[in-house]
Amino acid sequence: MQIQWYPGHMAKAERKIREETSKADVMIIVGDARAPEKSVNADFYKSIGSKRRITVYNKMSLADPAGIEKWRAYYRDRGDDVFFTDCVSREGISQVTAYLKALKKTFKFEREARAIVAGIPNVGKSLLINTLCRKGSAKTGDIPGVTRGTNWIRSDEFYLLDTPGVLPPKFVEPEDGVILASIGCVKDTILDREDLALEIIDFMSRNYPSLLSERYRIDIGGMSPLQIYEAIASKRGFILKGGEYDYERCASTVIDEFRAGTIGKVMMCMPGVERC
Repeated sequence: MQIQWYPGHMAKAERKIREETSKADVMIIVGDARAPEKSVNADFYKSIGSKRRITVYNKMSLADPAGIEKWRAYYRDRGDDVFFTDCVSREGISQVTAYLKALKKTFKFEREARAIVAGIPNVGKSLLINTLCRKGSAKTGDIPGVTRGTNWIRSDEFYLLDTPGVLPPKFVEPEDGVILASIGCVKDTILDREDLALEIIDFMSRNYPSLLSERYRIDIGGMSPLQIYEAIASKRGFILKGGEYDYERCASTVIDEFRAGTIGKVMMCMPGVERC
């Protein structure tokens, strides 16, 4: 699949983030715990230069715990300030709060400390802000592109700038677009959902075959992604008049259940591995 999505509002938002950088003391870059590195727009690093930054990978309740531990070890060895969190269960939130509180003490000024919260669409930036602030100040949603403007919000420790999700203008590797589409960071209206469902089935059959088999109660041994796709459609009764498979309905089911973690907890990429 070839996926690109960089509408005009993203270009505008990226310019605004760069303008606001001079007012901030730290940048909090938010990604998805199922795809560390892949779910972070590297262009944000260029805009902050040497300014202090931390990375928060949200939605860890949907991520493979073994994969999270490998990434934690990877970042620990690099000396990076990286946190894995889940805003629903609040797991990892206290560590982020403690870090920001300690960081604030190092600043030599009397005004409120300021942090820009930036990330690609639908990784939970606004939800993270609301969780840190313990109130619903930032607009949230489970589809990409809910936040369109910037907004400074006050928490106990920092003023936090909520920003729109911004993808890179072009994915260097086509696989990156597929990964982000799979976890819901790319608008569905620009996708071929049947092709995406096949990509997800291919990924699961290579990396988490037992989860795929258990969820749909099929033996996938020796089957191609298309054969698995059709077996799922048959098992779920997604059949059209004339006996043809309802590929569209099956695709929606596979994509929705994958994103919701119903099929199982996954890790889309691993440190040092080119293709998962």
